[in-house]
Amino acid sequence: MSIWIVLAVAVLATAAALAVLLPRLNTRRLQQRFGPEYDRTVRAHGGRTGEAEHELAGRLRQARQLALTRLPQRRAEEVGNQLAALQELFVDDPARSLDEAMTLLDGTLDEIGFPAEDRLAVLSVDHAALVPDYRTARQVQERSRSERVGTEELRTALLAVRDLCLEVARSGGDEEGRTAHAGNSTGAVHHSGPRHATR
Repeated sequence: MSIWIVLAVAVLATAAALAVLLPRLNTRRLQQRFGPEYDRTVRAHGGRTGEAEHELAGRLRQARQLALTRLPQRRAEEVGNQLAALQELFVDDPARSLDEAMTLLDGTLDEIGFPAEDRLAVLSVDHAALVPDYRTARQVQERSRSERVGTEELRTALLAVRDLCLEVARSGGDEEGRTAHAGNSTGAVHHSGPRHATR
């Protein structure tokens, strides 16, 4: 067997191995990046993994094109103070507290530069761990406008909005900042008094 045949066989074998490994590596990368959002997107596409991964890759590309900005420290502190005040308000008016927290989050996202269109999808790129609870909180808010929702459910929804709002306010559009705060953004605000909307 000539050296050229050996080389050709080696190249084909390498190409075949890459054709198998690269999709698996891409799947693992997306699973690690999006967490539960990966599985939710696959379910939304009827179990068609390729379509779901194409959508998630599109979210990554969209996020990289955004010019997100970090809030000034004073403004981030103001957001934190406003959230603390809303936790106080929860004692007297849980539904209003949730509504105002949602409004505060939307305004904060506007300041940072998140687009109004596909906002939740873009948020999932760097805040995937908090997106499922936030999505549930939005559903609770919608239901609260037409039916009675229990205080505990409203409390859980408020906490989800608070956690996401704090994380984006502290990290903004800086990826390094988002990573640095991802591990401690929620734990740092769980020490309010017993009558507050706290965990």
